[in-house]
Amino acid sequence: MAEDPEQPARAFVEAFNDRDLDRFVEIVDPEVELHSMRGTVRGREAARDWATRAPGGVQQTIEIVGSEAAPGRVLLDIDRVWNWAEDGSYASTDEMAWLFEVEDGLVTSWRPFEDRAEARAALQEA
Repeated sequence: MAEDPEQPARAFVEAFNDRDLDRFVEIVDPEVELHSMRGTVRGREAARDWATRAPGGVQQTIEIVGSEAAPGRVLLDIDRVWNWAEDGSYASTDEMAWLFEVEDGLVTSWRPFEDRAEARAALQEA
């Protein structure tokens, strides 16, 4: 039976939301590339640093609202929901898409897109 390529992508989001950094780094490949808005980071320790969030202020939670898969790739439509840590009150929501490359059950690459149509085009690229 073929491996479900969505499972590592969904586990990435779950570990990120739970702030479970040990689980987070187990889900990513040792040579993972995270293409954040501030640049690309590589490797598990850099991924751990990227996923570490300072306490207080506005905090994000990722909600998966849709998904598509192509060989070795997964696109998750997500809502990035921001709430104030002090009282849990709502701050804002960003509609985005996250594109994952997956191999051997691990995330090898993650890239965020602010434009979901652009993300769908990237999913289909070989």
